[in-house]
Amino acid sequence: MPEWLEIGVSVAFAIAAVFFFGKYREKAAALHESERMKARLSNDLNRYRDVKRLRALRDALLSDDILPVDDEGREHLLLRDGDMRLHHLVLRRQCNAIGEGESPTYLKDGQELPVTELQ
Repeated sequence: MPEWLEIGVSVAFAIAAVFFFGKYREKAAALHESERMKARLSNDLNRYRDVKRLRALRDALLSDDILPVDDEGREHLLLRDGDMRLHHLVLRRQCNAIGEGESPTYLKDGQELPVTELQ
């Protein structure tokens, strides 16, 4: 085999190898980015998974007699946290109407703090 043919074949294989590894790295980077985005979107879905449950809780707390009430007047509710562990909440409802110009407060560590409205 002539020497120039061996050199030409070697150069052609070297160029093909460079293109192959370039495409391989590009595909590996795209796959890595895809996995990263999948994990991020999964975390976003986990974060907002409880929105429907929180809206139901809000509606139950603000409406009349949706939660089951025991003989002592306490309301009972089952709620899952972010780790999907089940919690039993026992509530005693006390509602106070707020007049015009009044701001409700609560005590924490002996200090009176204003109650802020949920958004």
